[in-house]
Amino acid sequence: MTPERYQQIKRVFAEACRREPAQRVACLDQACGADAELRREVEALLAHDQKTFPVKPGISAAAALGLDHMDVHAREGSSGQAAFRPPTAKVPERIGHYRIIRKIGQGGMGVVFEAEQDHPRRTIALKVIRPGIASEQLLRRFKHEAQVLGCLQHPGIAQVYEAGMAEVETENGLAVEQPFFAMEYVRGEPLNELVGQRDLGTRRRLELFATICDAVQHAHQKGVIHRDLKPANILIDEAGQPKILDFGVARVTDADVQMTTLQTDVGQLIGTLPYMSPEQVAGDSRELDTRSDVYALGVVCFELLTGRLPYDLAAKTIPEAARTIAEEDPTRLSSIDRVFRGDLDTIVSKALEKDKNRRYQSASDLAADIRRYLSDQPIAARPATTLYQLRKFARRNKTLVGAVAVAFALLCGGLIQVTLERNRAVRAERAAELGRTEAERQAAIAQAVNDFLNDDLLAAANPERLGRDVTVRQVLAHAAEAIEGRFKDEPLVEAAIRSTLGETYHRLGEYDSVALHLEKALELRRAELGEDHRATLTSMCDLGFAYGYLGRWDEAEPLCSAALEGRRRVLGDDHPDTLMAMNNLATLYFRQARFDQAEPLLLEALAGLRRVLGEDHPDTLDPMNNLANLYARQDRWQEAEVLMIQTLETRRRVLGAEHPRTLVSMNNLASVYSLQGRYEEAEPLYAQTLEIRRRVLGEEHPRTIGSVGNLGYVYCKQGRFDEAEPLYLRAAEGLRRLLGEDHPQTLLRMSNLAALYHDQGRDEEAEQLYAKVLEARRRVLGEDHTDTLANMQGLVRSLIALGKLEEAEPVAVECYERNHSVHGPDHDETRDAMELLVELYEAWDRPEQAAEWRAKLPATQPVPPDEPPASADE
Repeated sequence: MTPERYQQIKRVFAEACRREPAQRVACLDQACGADAELRREVEALLAHDQKTFPVKPGISAAAALGLDHMDVHAREGSSGQAAFRPPTAKVPERIGHYRIIRKIGQGGMGVVFEAEQDHPRRTIALKVIRPGIASEQLLRRFKHEAQVLGCLQHPGIAQVYEAGMAEVETENGLAVEQPFFAMEYVRGEPLNELVGQRDLGTRRRLELFATICDAVQHAHQKGVIHRDLKPANILIDEAGQPKILDFGVARVTDADVQMTTLQTDVGQLIGTLPYMSPEQVAGDSRELDTRSDVYALGVVCFELLTGRLPYDLAAKTIPEAARTIAEEDPTRLSSIDRVFRGDLDTIVSKALEKDKNRRYQSASDLAADIRRYLSDQPIAARPATTLYQLRKFARRNKTLVGAVAVAFALLCGGLIQVTLERNRAVRAERAAELGRTEAERQAAIAQAVNDFLNDDLLAAANPERLGRDVTVRQVLAHAAEAIEGRFKDEPLVEAAIRSTLGETYHRLGEYDSVALHLEKALELRRAELGEDHRATLTSMCDLGFAYGYLGRWDEAEPLCSAALEGRRRVLGDDHPDTLMAMNNLATLYFRQARFDQAEPLLLEALAGLRRVLGEDHPDTLDPMNNLANLYARQDRWQEAEVLMIQTLETRRRVLGAEHPRTLVSMNNLASVYSLQGRYEEAEPLYAQTLEIRRRVLGEEHPRTIGSVGNLGYVYCKQGRFDEAEPLYLRAAEGLRRLLGEDHPQTLLRMSNLAALYHDQGRDEEAEQLYAKVLEARRRVLGEDHTDTLANMQGLVRSLIALGKLEEAEPVAVECYERNHSVHGPDHDETRDAMELLVELYEAWDRPEQAAEWRAKLPATQPVPPDEPPASADE
């Protein structure tokens, strides 16, 4: 088909779509004349269009629903000719390194296939962009922006694994290069179909919707706007988890001008019309920001609750529909069902505000008000009058209010009661005023942060600014520089931005930068909000956790303890934030080998989060993972393994197979196996974790480098020393570079390397390395830390092998005394230290002292101790 023929078919089809069905025959008679082939092509398109999407005359169903059957929105090029799009690609056997299984669907952007990836072997959704719509500008930005989308890792967002170009054969035999996205394959039902099929109550629908908002907020924080949010793009998987599809794909493949779901010659309308915001309908891309997605979320919420849209656009032409969205007020939720009167009506109306400055300023703000509504708390979207506050209080405390009502009836007219009510009203008015002030402040902060992320962070990602191969770290460094001195009059804005940067650096493994930004955020929030404000407590908790990972325990413990006590005081014992602060403090105790203090905190945090958030919530799984680690360090293998397997299976189901937290569980289960000598089970898990971390986190992330050392550990225990040594060296050097010479993880890898030298009979090298690590561990971890004591044993073994018995004796005696003090006389580690003394005196030919120590040995035979354990992640 030539471009000219294609344009002729398009023109006739578009003209026929504008006619009443009874007038279409005459229209085709006039337009096609004797050209039977032209008439067959147009009639086939009309039949398919009407069968699949029947709508009223005046607007093509393809345009109304954004499905582009016949390119009704072709953009005029500079030559005045409409852009030519080749025929649709046929179903190929392979695209790149993906084997095509079947075609799932076809829409405005292209074709979606179910496919199997060669390596790693998994089922994915492969979206191939339609041929002919990709401009040169698109292709230049395609790879870079796809990498940005790949950074979206949230249980509510379908993961983008890869993007690239592949040669695809069309139906007429032509081979064309087409962009493609390889995405997570989600098995589930669209949101609107699920709600229609099941009798879901309003509460469950709102809980689902708040979870969707969380996912949208995650993407917004990463600088990605969806621009085509609608129920059809939201699947509910088999576990009940919402998954947003095509997050940012419309934006990436659009490249500002070319591909849209709906587009006119005057301006670009990117999105599906009924869900588009007024600024989106206007076609000015400069006006689009995260608040356009907030508007779409408002439409989704409206439809989720009522089964219909806030505007009736079915009988309108595209210009009429656009004018309706831009100028007319949407239907009020309460006008459809009076049960939605009040807060819920207010929340949805605020999300659907035409003026984006009057909308919720972020998806998280919208989710927060939904959750306030569900828990009968005052929402931020309405003035908190005294009557309103009291009505909320009454709904939360029905029994109490009933009793008060009886008492009030008995004491009606009493002066005491009048005085009490007056005082209560005054307090409520003050609380309402504070609530309004706080809500306004939070909205202003959110807007300023949003502006900074859009104007500075995303602008820095422009290849023209920092070069074509700009990295995430370069973008963050540029943003960090832009903060300095910019927010002198807005300290809370600076604190919010620094908290965001700190979290991002944490995910990248740049822990020194994490501490730098979180320290400043805490300083600013303390000064502006005080010690007990929730934002201040969050900064304390985050900074304490960062210090703990860096091994700065003297600084970490007071912060973690103060954050926990503050949250208990302000939020209560059962608040999720309090329970997570409990988990953080327990994690710090675990790192310090203070297991007796860590275990009760982890048990309490786990029980509380199970009760408050549920068994499968990602936050619930954190203390479960940490408790399994603790059991492993105490040689409680069965308890550790059961808990670790449960955590891994749940994270795979809830978060996905390649989520960083899932990889933590894979690594930790492998560690449990390796510490029991089950190396054949540990090795494939370690290898798979390393392969995925290299791809997901990058070669230079501390967790990736830790996985390199873990695989070396298994090789060493299997006697594969030549394979283990280069991995140990790479891990030790990488962690030394990223975390520092004295970081506990660096010292662990150096100790592993010393153990390998001993196993190879290279005891001179082993002795030097053991001595160096022991000196650092005494200083960093303390004299009685389990890693320090294990290090002593390693040094003694190397000294015995070298015949340096006089040097070995004081270290061996100290090792026994400290193990006896820490663990008690019957512990395996204490027994092992005693056996080491027996070995020392026998080698020294001092049988009396050897017999003396042998006589002190407990009667039971322990499991032989392992070398310093492979790293467990938290």
